[in-house]
Amino acid sequence: MNESAAHVRLVAIVGSLRADSSNRAVFEASRGLVPSGVALREVSVAEVPLFNQDLEGDHEPPAVVALKAAVADADGLVVFTPEFNRSIPAVTKNAVDWLSRPFLAGPILGKPVGIVTAGPGRGDGQGCRDHLTTTIAASGGAVFDPSLGLASITRVMTDGVVTDDEVRDRLTAWLVAFAACAAAQQQDGA
Repeated sequence: MNESAAHVRLVAIVGSLRADSSNRAVFEASRGLVPSGVALREVSVAEVPLFNQDLEGDHEPPAVVALKAAVADADGLVVFTPEFNRSIPAVTKNAVDWLSRPFLAGPILGKPVGIVTAGPGRGDGQGCRDHLTTTIAASGGAVFDPSLGLASITRVMTDGVVTDDEVRDRLTAWLVAFAACAAAQQQDGA
């Protein structure tokens, strides 16, 4: 959907820099599964440097400025992220750290944030989702509950595309619920 025609604008962060990332595949699938009237686009975190307070304010790198602007302009943020060592990958945590600044005034403040994890194994990323929920809430984000964990994702993909109907149905239902949450918050703020 054309973003300018959308009633609800969602922005996504993919918390993996890997070209063949399962989480990127889930994001790409999500773009085609969002309900009518909803646009979902990615803001890249590939060039976002490690958080450094010396770079804040007038010295923020262009990738940080773009990240903050995309989240500020969106009605909601969806984080598609793998789980590393039962927790948050550095790429994902770094993006949240930047979005939290200035503290309690960053673009994540009050923003609906949904969390989706996908992994190759039997685990569904619960450790990452728990830790990321805590981090986003501490940053002032409005964490959407429930988060979504997709286990054994590589078994339901063909050539990097999510092909399993049950997984696509779960993802669709989650996206519909998250978009409704973002729309409701948008109406409350209007």
